[in-house]
Amino acid sequence: MQNLIRDVLPVADLHASFMPPTLEDQESASTCRIFVGLAAEPSNVPQLALVQLLEHIRSGLILLLSYELQTPLSTIQTAVETLADGAAMPAQAQRSLLDLALSELNQLCHSVEGRLAYATQLWSMTLDFAQFGSDQATTVYLNSIFTALPEATEGYQPWMETTRTLLTLFLQVIEDESNDAPKTIPPQQIALLDQGRRNVLAIVNHELRTPFTTLQVCLETLQSEVEPSIDTRQALLEVACEDLKRLCVLVRDLELLCRLEARQVYFQTEWVDLGATLQATLSSFLEQTSENVLSNIWIESAADLSPIWADGDRLVEVTQRLLENACRFTATTGEVKVNVEIASADGDEGCAQSAAEASTLIICISDTGRGISSEQLERIFDCFHQEEGYLQRTTGGIGIGLTICRCLIEGMGGQIWAESSGKQQGSRFCFTLPVYRESETLF
Repeated sequence: MQNLIRDVLPVADLHASFMPPTLEDQESASTCRIFVGLAAEPSNVPQLALVQLLEHIRSGLILLLSYELQTPLSTIQTAVETLADGAAMPAQAQRSLLDLALSELNQLCHSVEGRLAYATQLWSMTLDFAQFGSDQATTVYLNSIFTALPEATEGYQPWMETTRTLLTLFLQVIEDESNDAPKTIPPQQIALLDQGRRNVLAIVNHELRTPFTTLQVCLETLQSEVEPSIDTRQALLEVACEDLKRLCVLVRDLELLCRLEARQVYFQTEWVDLGATLQATLSSFLEQTSENVLSNIWIESAADLSPIWADGDRLVEVTQRLLENACRFTATTGEVKVNVEIASADGDEGCAQSAAEASTLIICISDTGRGISSEQLERIFDCFHQEEGYLQRTTGGIGIGLTICRCLIEGMGGQIWAESSGKQQGSRFCFTLPVYRESETLF
């Protein structure tokens, strides 16, 4: 899809929702709800309502997929890690664990295939509905999409009811327009939306199937070997463990994205020492990525930074994701710099109680990597967008990390954007957050 259609409160409202507490109410103001997400109500423009509808469908399907992956992945991971740590385990016990892991993996592969096939079917049904509406199309469509769900849908009943209520709002706008003027959705837009569906499913399918295949090869090799050497056994289990870790991270990211889009994320806000937080984040990042990490990474901060009223954990998450992104696309001989500046907020009365009490914090993570083309800059934060085509990619990932960053930063009352002079010119990702003077609000 060309652009994510989002329903975001005005910036002033976002900042007002995140104002730090006074001495009297600081205990009750430690949790704030995020306000960004998919549109809660449909646009009156049918073309936009269709995009919004498909975004909701995509998010719901991805959420179901992430939930379905969690339990079997946990079982497989426990079995593989137990095998890796239990070289002295009796042979029969090892074989039982291998059989369990392979059984769970085979069922999981079959389940994922069913969910992706259902997604394709549902997408096609939705586009047909948009083009050929009829008097009772909404009821027929809703009944059809839930009838088409794969087996074992008993646990989906709450999701089905919520989805039915939500989708009806969007369907009504499209249906009314279709009845008045059949085929009002341009064929070009239908083609673009369908291409978007193919890209998303291809990316998800690739990122799941590749580690699934590797896992299956490792486990089946161990199962077929009567007495594998210690080195062979350990090497295969290490590969399996690494793939499982990546899969678990992927599933967590998918679930977080869907919760952000569904407006189900809350912040635990507090006064944050930005300098210390950034330094700790960089140290942790370097420890976790000791292999092939850049040697030139540093922080350049403005002096006398005021504390910021934010969710420290979410701030760390955004910074770490941007650091990972910068290092992924920068050669080991390149450079990555974290720069922190304070910009005046004069005249922006919506950002604080008064202009004298607040300023804007700007955090930029710049690199000397391969850069971003101008046509890609506009879409770099779109969900499942990747600069490279999914068949030509040289790096992993499914294209949701920057989308998650955008949602988290906007939820904390800030903005995020990317800058680049073009290919091989490096890039710069910046985000803003409001800064408050702690002495003015707490004493």
